[in-house]
Amino acid sequence: MKKVAVISVLSISLLLSACSSSSDEGKLSPVESGKKIADIHGVGVANDGITYVATHEGLFATKDVGNTWNKVGSVSDDLMGFNMRADGTMLTSGHPGNNSKYPNPMGVLVSKDKGMTWKEVEYVGKIDFHVLTTYHQDPNIIFGLNQMGTGQYGAGIYKSMDGGKKWSKVEPKGLPNDLMKVYSLLILPDNKDTLLAGTEAGLMISKDSGANWEMYDDTRLVTAMTVMPNGKDIIGYSMSNQVSGVMITKDSGQSWTSIGLDLGQDAGSAISVNQKDEKQIAVSTFSTSLYETKDGGQNWDQIITSGKMK
Repeated sequence: MKKVAVISVLSISLLLSACSSSSDEGKLSPVESGKKIADIHGVGVANDGITYVATHEGLFATKDVGNTWNKVGSVSDDLMGFNMRADGTMLTSGHPGNNSKYPNPMGVLVSKDKGMTWKEVEYVGKIDFHVLTTYHQDPNIIFGLNQMGTGQYGAGIYKSMDGGKKWSKVEPKGLPNDLMKVYSLLILPDNKDTLLAGTEAGLMISKDSGANWEMYDDTRLVTAMTVMPNGKDIIGYSMSNQVSGVMITKDSGQSWTSIGLDLGQDAGSAISVNQKDEKQIAVSTFSTSLYETKDGGQNWDQIITSGKMK
């Protein structure tokens, strides 16, 4: 089964991601063609068409399908759980780089200036969220997946209703005991209490804010998900025995329609859509590649290949 063959690649990637300088913030620095980066932890397409990639060494951006790149700010922190919210602001977690001003782990940080500067929100020095997802209709509603924590800040799902200032921990019943086997998390756009989770076993659903989970579709592995600009449909990277690739569901994950980009033994690790232009979509992969389309999936440009920028 194809999705099983890919699981080993995903597991290695997640383990590497779990192991891993902040000055002169607020500037763009050109990046030489062919630069190598280590790990892509998230991707975001802004309303102005600029594509951002969160990496092991900070945030990078391109406005011309990878022909030129800029380093955003001078922050070289390992940006985990990167999420571009529907309102254009950014959330991240992760680990500090050399000479960083943040402790390890960094907790939850927010940027309101497209990654130029970051502000501490909560759990600084306490939690590293590998997955962050926000409610499309209200970006202040946030769910975070802490896959490897211990003690007071142990592994589990955390929920905030006020933009990350206050959180409550949820002990998820029904999800895999090893939360590293959860690859994606999404709040359904029509119900802030219903979540989908892409797991090693299949697509699972919770109707009570992540407390209880049941199998929703055991025929597919969904490794990345986000909400389309219409605020109703979901787009994700889905794999099954029949077909794999970027797919859209109009019925909350009950059925999916492919728009292409079958990655073979690789898989999408994050996906983002321009909220003002649904035809511009970016997909990062577990093998540190990045693809972008500006025509809704008819044609895809590979703008990062195994960590090497165009």
